[in-house]
Amino acid sequence: MPIPASTDPPTTDTGTGTGTGTDTRARVENARARAEGFVWGALHIQHTCTPEAETAAAFASAYAERVTESLTDEGVVVPGLAQAWVTWRVSGDLTADLRPAPSAVARVPGVAEWDTALGNRTAWWLCAEALGYVRGWCDAAGVGSGDAVDFAHAFAVLVSAGGSRPNIADAWVNWRSGRPLTDYGT
Repeated sequence: MPIPASTDPPTTDTGTGTGTGTDTRARVENARARAEGFVWGALHIQHTCTPEAETAAAFASAYAERVTESLTDEGVVVPGLAQAWVTWRVSGDLTADLRPAPSAVARVPGVAEWDTALGNRTAWWLCAEALGYVRGWCDAAGVGSGDAVDFAHAFAVLVSAGGSRPNIADAWVNWRSGRPLTDYGT
């Protein structure tokens, strides 16, 4: 859920007399430190020389930049740290909209089609796995999982048809983008 920029109490401004320069720098640095600390905890980073520490620093820099923008432009919203972290990891953008593309009726299998597909034991198990994967992904991304069942049924139909198919994660990327589940290399 998006939140306004940090509401931490401003620090005492000792430099400009206007109360803005030092306050802004303090807020931005506080946001950077909180973001980096959040990622250190999320990734269980133990040492500053690990590649994960570089990831934390890059995320913290992006988050601090967003906070800076929000302090100069009232229309800029700063997402919560957890939401920003997920969207940044998935898309490289702190504020990306991770909701799936609207489902075209044509790609959602009919009841008879997915019911038949679920008669295949492998399709049944992978339908359940796909449903769990998408529900977890949506929970982590902070978006609704309304498409989870439709996606899982479509994946089960794909599995029951046999032949080559993408893994669940790649099929989900295709689904979110509105592409056929079997698109490869995109």
